[in-house]
Amino acid sequence: MNQILNLLLAILIEGTSVYFAIHALLSKRDSKSALAWVVFCMIPIIGPITYLVFGINRFKDKAKETYHPTKLHDDTPCIDNPNASSSHPYCLIGQSVTKKGLHSCDEIQLLENGEACFDAMLDDIGKATDRIFLSTYIFQKDYTGEKFIQSLTAAKERGVDVRIIIDGLASIVYPPSALRKLRKSGLRFELFNPLRFFPPSLHINMRNHRKILVVDGKLAYTGGQNISDRHRIDLPHNPKCARDLHFRLTGKIVDDLERAFLTDWNHCTIEDDQVHFTPSNQNQSESDVWTRLILDGPSENLDQLNEVLNGIVAVAQKRVWIMTPYFLPFPELVGALQSALHRGVDVKIFLPERTNIHLAHYAAQHNLKQILAKNLPVYLQPAPFVHTKAILIDHTYSLIGSANLDPRSLRLNFELGVEVFSIEFAAQLESYFKQQLAESTQLVERELTNMSFPIRLRNAAAWLFSPYL
Repeated sequence: MNQILNLLLAILIEGTSVYFAIHALLSKRDSKSALAWVVFCMIPIIGPITYLVFGINRFKDKAKETYHPTKLHDDTPCIDNPNASSSHPYCLIGQSVTKKGLHSCDEIQLLENGEACFDAMLDDIGKATDRIFLSTYIFQKDYTGEKFIQSLTAAKERGVDVRIIIDGLASIVYPPSALRKLRKSGLRFELFNPLRFFPPSLHINMRNHRKILVVDGKLAYTGGQNISDRHRIDLPHNPKCARDLHFRLTGKIVDDLERAFLTDWNHCTIEDDQVHFTPSNQNQSESDVWTRLILDGPSENLDQLNEVLNGIVAVAQKRVWIMTPYFLPFPELVGALQSALHRGVDVKIFLPERTNIHLAHYAAQHNLKQILAKNLPVYLQPAPFVHTKAILIDHTYSLIGSANLDPRSLRLNFELGVEVFSIEFAAQLESYFKQQLAESTQLVERELTNMSFPIRLRNAAAWLFSPYL
C-alpha cells in the first residue's frame, strides 16, 4: 500500500512540474525567460511553487476583475492628420495604437517645480465656479497640502463640485497623509484600489499614478508633480526635494483629461456616485497645437505608451531626447534607440545622478552597463533629484505625462501620456533639456565597471527584481 501511495505521490509531483513547465513554455513571451522557468519548474515541489507565486503574470486578469468603470464617450469628431505637415508621420503611430485621432490644444504652459506649478493651480482653483476634479498619486499633509485643502474647502463652500482621487497605497506609504484632514474638511475624496483586509484587497500593483487637475472643464494640469512639499525647491530644510515639470493646458484636450478622471472616479465609487460626462470644448481646426491623450494600464490599455514610444523612436530623424527619473527600459526600446543612433539621430538619455528609491537605483546601475555598451549617451543630472518625465523627438513631437520608463509604470500602474504636436512647445521643452544638459555630466562605462565586486553584486541582485520596481 505504501508503495502505491509513494508511486502516486511521485507521479503527482512530477506531473505538477511538467504541467507548470508546459505553462511557462506556452505563456512566456521571451525565450530566455521561458527556458529558465521550464528548467526551474522541473525541480520537484520548489520549482512549481516558485513559478506559481512569481512566474504567472496575473496583473492583466486581476486588473480586468478589479478595474471595471462605466465607459464614458465623447462623440466630438477627432482630426486624424492636421494640416500641419510637421505632424506626419508621427501622428500615425498613436492613431494606430489607440484608434484615436488628435484633439486641439489652445495653449500649453510649462511649469517648473512646485513654485510655479502650485501657485498656478491654486490660483485656478480659487477662480473655479462649477467643478474641480483632482487626481494625484501622493497628497501629503504638509505646507503644500494644507494650502490645497484650504483652497479646495473654500471652493466647496462656494458651491463648487470638488472631487479628489488619491492612490490607495501611496496614501499609506508616503506620510504624513492628508486623508484625515480632507475628511475633517468635508471634502469628497476616493481612494483608488485601497488596501483592506476585509474583503481582502492587498494589491501593491495596479496603482493609479496619474496626475490630473481639471477646473470648470476649461483648463487642466498634468505632469509628474504630486501634492507635496517635495516639489518645492526653494523651501528651506527640504532635503528630499525633487525638480519636476507640470503642464497647464486649455482646449479640447481638457475634455480628454476630464473624461479620464471621471472614468477613474466611476471605478472608485462603483455604483454609489456615478458621474456622466459632457464635453465642454470643441476641436479647433486651425489650431497650432495638436494633442492626443494616451491612457496606459494593466487592463485593456496595456502597453499603449510603450508601443507608441517604440514607434515614434523608429521614425525619428533628428533627435531623441529622453528625461526620466527611473530608466529600466524594455529590450524593444533599447533596440529602437540603438537603431536611431545608427541612423545618425542625436540620442540623449537624461537621468538623475541618484534616484530616491534605493532598489530602483541599484537595478538601473546594473542595467546602464548594457545601455552604454550599445553606445547610447547617458547624462547624469546632479541633486536635487530630477523627477521630470519628458520625451522630445525631432522638432515637432513631445510626449509628457506621469509615466516613468520602467516596468512598474509601463505594465503595472495606471498612467497617462499626452502627445503634443507643436514646434513652439518642442522649442520650450528643448530649452529645458539644454538647461539640464549644461548642469549634467556624461556617464562613462568605466565608472560602472570600476565599482567594487560587492557593489556590482548588489546592483545585479536588485536588477533581478526590475519587473516589480
